[in-house]
Amino acid sequence: MIAVIADDFTGAAELAGIGLRYHLKVELGAQVNKDTDADLFVVATDTRSMAEAEAVREIEKHTRALLALKPEMIFKKTDSVLRGHVLAELKAQLSLTGFDKAVLVSANPALGRTIKDGRYYLHGKPVHESSFSHDPDFAITSSVIEDMLRCNGYPVHVKKVAATLPAAGIIVGEATQTADLQAWAERVDNKTLIAGAAGFFTAMLDKLLAGTKTEGANGIQFERLPLSLFVCGTTFANSRNAIKTIKAAGGPVCYMPDETIRSVHTGTYSYVKWANEVVALVKKHGKAIVAIHEDSTRDMALQQGQLKAKMAGLVHEVLQRSMVQELIVEGGATAWALISQSGLTRFFPVEEMAPGVVRMRTNDPGLFITVKPGSYQWPEGLWNF
Repeated sequence: MIAVIADDFTGAAELAGIGLRYHLKVELGAQVNKDTDADLFVVATDTRSMAEAEAVREIEKHTRALLALKPEMIFKKTDSVLRGHVLAELKAQLSLTGFDKAVLVSANPALGRTIKDGRYYLHGKPVHESSFSHDPDFAITSSVIEDMLRCNGYPVHVKKVAATLPAAGIIVGEATQTADLQAWAERVDNKTLIAGAAGFFTAMLDKLLAGTKTEGANGIQFERLPLSLFVCGTTFANSRNAIKTIKAAGGPVCYMPDETIRSVHTGTYSYVKWANEVVALVKKHGKAIVAIHEDSTRDMALQQGQLKAKMAGLVHEVLQRSMVQELIVEGGATAWALISQSGLTRFFPVEEMAPGVVRMRTNDPGLFITVKPGSYQWPEGLWNF
């Protein structure tokens, strides 16, 4: 068995979807399933949204549980641009595994995310000059790897793929092309903690499962999706602008009401009117989009966690009041909030609609969920309203 620990739900789903390319039996869970018969088991956490100490405790718990299953490999999925408590979590895992070193390759050249000469670039520009500089939880203010990892003096070795590697410590691998990921995969052994983004995970599966890969995503025809609810929890401009365009054209968009945003005490009653509006759109159009309008929060000192919890409360009410069979969610923290409120704990990937966009059967009979990281692109055709 191959095991993965991810620091957010969409990252977990992304790697679960990659497993489908290799014809693996894949299971994703919010907890480690000691009785799983999966070839690839992915445990999703929400440590990126936690305080560092809590995140470390969560990672330690899941690492111990996975080690008990004696997997062939444990892969630590990190954010490709190193948001979250990456360094603290790796240090905790090194201590538990007894390994001397970790190799972290977060670059993903296929998506324009590269590391060269100790700096991170997004499509050739320093990453701190991108929209990641406005991330509400981990704003990126420097493209220097040590700064992005918040090393604070802790030694991290940033190395080119052909460089001599230290015998111990945390090594960040530079990569400017996909071949570099494959070269890093060849350099690690079973006494190395392996971590990084989807590209490096793919390279590791190529190494372990040579010759079994099916090229390309195996997406479905979007016009045949059942009654669907689109949930947008991202701050990325592409999706927000697409939703504005759909709304202006009379499409089924329902923004979070200002009174709900401003409400301090939220309960079921806070969502009933909004939920009824959403349900009416689903009945009329077969689908609806819920989102938070940027103008509603621009001048308010709101915690993102509060808004995600409110969005999750709405989704839970809509599921109780309608025959929605398909949740389509953008943003890892948003996805985690709504699955937590809706009692969803086990997920079985059935289709990789595009890189990072994965459709899964849930433990709720008849309900599917499709998720993607906020900074990735939706596949062509999904937003045809």
